[in-house]
Amino acid sequence: MERIKKSKLMSFIRRIFAGRMIFLEITIMLLILSIAFFVRVLPLRWGLYLSEFDPWMQYKEMKFIVDRGWTGFIDFFNWHDYDSWYPYGRDVGRTAFPGVPFLAAFLYHIIHGLGFNVDTLELAAFMPTIMGIVTTIIVFFLGREVGGKPAGFLAAFFIALSSASIQRTHFGWFDDESVSIPFMLLGFLSYILAIKKDRTWKSLIIYSIVAGFSLGYVTATWGASRFPIAFIPVFTGVLALIGRYSRKLLVSYSITVLLYGSIAVMVPKLGLGFLREATMVVSIGVLVYLLSFELSRFKPEILKNLPHYVLIVSIIGFISLISIGSLGLPGTKFLSTVIPTLRSVLPIVISVAENQVSTWAIIFSDSGFKLFLVPAGIYYLAKRRENIDIFLILLTVFVVYFASTMVRLTILAAPAITIVASCALSEILRGLAHNLTLTYSRKKRVGQIGIEYYVITPILITGLIMFSFIPSTYGVRYSISPIDTAYVPPTIVSSSMPIRSSVPDWLKTLSWMRDNLPPNAVVASWWDYGYWITIVGNHTSIVDNATLNTTQIGEVAYAFMSDEETAYRVFRKLGATHVLIFITHTVYTTSSGNVPMLLGYGDEAKWVWMLRIANQVGYNFTESDYLDENGRPTDKFWAETLLGQLIPYKPQQIYTGVTGHVYQPSTLNHFRLVYQSSEPYYSYAYVYIYEIVD
Repeated sequence: MERIKKSKLMSFIRRIFAGRMIFLEITIMLLILSIAFFVRVLPLRWGLYLSEFDPWMQYKEMKFIVDRGWTGFIDFFNWHDYDSWYPYGRDVGRTAFPGVPFLAAFLYHIIHGLGFNVDTLELAAFMPTIMGIVTTIIVFFLGREVGGKPAGFLAAFFIALSSASIQRTHFGWFDDESVSIPFMLLGFLSYILAIKKDRTWKSLIIYSIVAGFSLGYVTATWGASRFPIAFIPVFTGVLALIGRYSRKLLVSYSITVLLYGSIAVMVPKLGLGFLREATMVVSIGVLVYLLSFELSRFKPEILKNLPHYVLIVSIIGFISLISIGSLGLPGTKFLSTVIPTLRSVLPIVISVAENQVSTWAIIFSDSGFKLFLVPAGIYYLAKRRENIDIFLILLTVFVVYFASTMVRLTILAAPAITIVASCALSEILRGLAHNLTLTYSRKKRVGQIGIEYYVITPILITGLIMFSFIPSTYGVRYSISPIDTAYVPPTIVSSSMPIRSSVPDWLKTLSWMRDNLPPNAVVASWWDYGYWITIVGNHTSIVDNATLNTTQIGEVAYAFMSDEETAYRVFRKLGATHVLIFITHTVYTTSSGNVPMLLGYGDEAKWVWMLRIANQVGYNFTESDYLDENGRPTDKFWAETLLGQLIPYKPQQIYTGVTGHVYQPSTLNHFRLVYQSSEPYYSYAYVYIYEIVD
């Protein structure tokens, strides 16, 4: 009897999986998703914290919505936050993208409605990891569309262990990119499927709607949404230009554009004015271009060349509108991804490391040896020239260029690089297998090919790729391993220092602020720490990471770069009651002896940008008076600026020809030290809080 039951069970399994590899494929996919999850969750080893700075503001917005129930989604747009940008506050509903907190709050309400209790901070910290898994799944389907299932699995594996992807989807990275990238890829995949040959009208409409809503949600989440909503029109226009216009292309494009355009104008930060911005004008222009193809079909003898005329007039009109200033352009920050030299006029932008121009070392570190497979992948795609091939070629060219102009945009390039590289590798391996079969086939005789072609080539490629996954703990000195990328503590745990250990000074400081500062205290600091002070320290700040008001940031910079009396008047005008500074310092052991030195990760290095931003808003400082030809602060910085006097470690000659930074706190009239995170020489990071006294 038992044997009969087993026989029936096996028969049932064979009927399900007969002639297919679905069981093996599901197993492989689950393994890849498991890898993606466990690598991205590594920062949990240091505790439940969010990473960097911006995720804390996203969490505050999510908490605001959750605390008010379902009506919080409406209340969000009327929220004026007086805990930041004192004394004016911030109109959060009109200056923040709602996509990330809305999605998190929606998930919270759904989970809570099902009867499960979930902590808001836990959900916020885990959500990027979940979105990283979603990204892996979507990349699989994109890769499968390009090169079949082998390419799909390779693409999923590559993105699961992509350093660029992990940087923005690891545990705690509760920010725009973690949500925007999967929605962007879903929009791309849906659009490609919508315009696929032999697509029925019903499925075309469904896929187009999904594409429109997905890309629309990206516009509600990320400022860089300008890229995907401009790329879709460019790609569609190229298809029409090379003779691939069809009525289905027109319908699919129209649905997609109308949907993401409608969603975009409903985002308060974008508004109706977004319709006259260049990115949306391009979308509308390509729609008119496609309509001209449709019109040319009715009376070919009269309208045969209409698309050409429309294209020429559109290009001339676009350039003319830009020239006379009638066409809205994205902000300088976004334009600088196209023309990087524009970034030099915005010190506040280039003061952030992730906004710097990328080096090839950074791009290689984020992409690994997959980058070397991209040219081969583009070659294979160019040979076929299907719609999706053209899509990926254009996408790869654009995103690699943008990644080279701004460090943070390597996340934008990661999916394209992994998909094209997986296509190349699958084609190479498929070709090797095919030739190997022919070589040893009895039915067909072929010329003898060296064994190195069949053995060395795949071993070399696989070896290079696997080498890039080996973490530094295994003796690799210069590691580009994604495991090393993930296995780092949250920024607040390491006190914003690039080390893989806990430096609790910021956590101690924020805890002290919550428990000891008066409820009405207003803390002035450099803008980098504003979110931590407001959200974790639970006190009002004057400037923060939103960098909304350059003038107010310039005022704080002016105060730090001025003498004590001037700084006192400026801070009092801004309403500050306390001033916070952050310093990094250590003691090096040399052949001459111990040398205490500032490390350059805190305000002891950021003051240069304070000087430049103060100059940007109208205060005249001569940089050479404060910075010598060797890049070191001059005596004028240490003696005549408030920041130089507040920093307790002053330059002093330790040995002959050796200068160090020795603990010598200044005695000031209006700034009284009330807190230090660690005793001198006992830490790497030090946070000091001064009370402003009359």
